[in-house]
Amino acid sequence: MSRLEIQTFLQNQLLGRLAMATSDGRPYVIPMPFCYINDSIYIRLPMTGRKGAILAENQHVCFEVDYCSPAMDDYASVIIDGVIKPVTDLVEKQRVRDATTEKYTRLRGQYRPGHGRQTPLEDLPTVRIIHASISGRRIDRAAGNEQRWSHQMVSSVGNPP
Repeated sequence: MSRLEIQTFLQNQLLGRLAMATSDGRPYVIPMPFCYINDSIYIRLPMTGRKGAILAENQHVCFEVDYCSPAMDDYASVIIDGVIKPVTDLVEKQRVRDATTEKYTRLRGQYRPGHGRQTPLEDLPTVRIIHASISGRRIDRAAGNEQRWSHQMVSSVGNPP
């Protein structure tokens, strides 16, 4: 997948999976709605419960988004490795809220249920995955092709995961 194909793919998927691990290596994965803006994944993520405890000790995460046709002959997957950071800037939070609303309204035929739309921005628990790497793969057996793309970036947050 090209970079543009990855961007288009992420802007048209409903859910991704946030993978994290405890300090002793036990994995934990949760499905999450998300927004993709400027090479970053944004998630509404209260730091409570099991995920909050894990992310308090280890901010390195992996985010996976996939698609598979009902016949299983067309498949795509994007994997983003990075570090999760809270978003505190209200302008950035508003941009994410607006983009998320547009995305899910478009993908769900103007139906937009969910949490957080009435929450004041300063109280909205928003996080950003600052990526160290992004990779994408698509297999379309009907078209007889397979595409892979990988992008490595030196993370601005220190050592990549």
